[in-house]
Amino acid sequence: MKAAASLLRAVPKQVREVYAILGCRPGKVERRVLLTATRIATRRAVRLLEKAERRGETFHGYYGGVAISIVHTGIGCPATAVALEALHRAGVRVVVRSDFAGAVKENIKLGDLIVAERAFTGDGTSKRYINEAIVEGSRDVTSVLFSAALSKGWRTHLGSIWTTDVFFREMEDLRRAVEAGCIGIDMETAALFAVCSIYGVKCGAIVAVSDKPIEGKDFFDCLGRKVIDGLDHAVETALEALSELEV
Repeated sequence: MKAAASLLRAVPKQVREVYAILGCRPGKVERRVLLTATRIATRRAVRLLEKAERRGETFHGYYGGVAISIVHTGIGCPATAVALEALHRAGVRVVVRSDFAGAVKENIKLGDLIVAERAFTGDGTSKRYINEAIVEGSRDVTSVLFSAALSKGWRTHLGSIWTTDVFFREMEDLRRAVEAGCIGIDMETAALFAVCSIYGVKCGAIVAVSDKPIEGKDFFDCLGRKVIDGLDHAVETALEALSELEV
């Protein structure tokens, strides 16, 4: 045990941090990363990779001949921020989030895609990184995501997302999201944009509409074929954008 502890201490702290969070060495994580919050999004994305293999808590493979890692964070901003801290230490240069979000505009339908230009920090985590109420994604990443989705003919909306910490009791955040002119609400995007902004990591988000809380329809009311198809479109677009972006 003493020898093992001594050996562990000899490993650089940054390497230990990455291994503790992601279950692999920094060199095993690609410079382009797709970030997912739910297991279903992770599974749908991994199946699109060529030569997919698991590396600790990450997945590695190729899309369009370009090496990409997929990292499943779990739901919420705290878990997202922890994963992003590890990814920064691993030398990642661009991160795209792709998963689910609720729509807060009546014209947005289940299965539609939302590309987030910016996120309102309705969560607690983002405020530990920035002192702003709004944080933007990387404009070049956002542009590539939006163009890629439109080129496939998928219903896609560009706008702001409100990020909340609450899943089942989000009514106050929902009211504020509507007042702020947001088109979607989720639990991760603000943390993604905030953490990446302070570390100089490019980032973007494309999400599938899974529910319509302004109509009283939650995720479990709405989950069906349209939503899953939308998720497939979102993760495919995210992978395509990652394969095109310069790092």
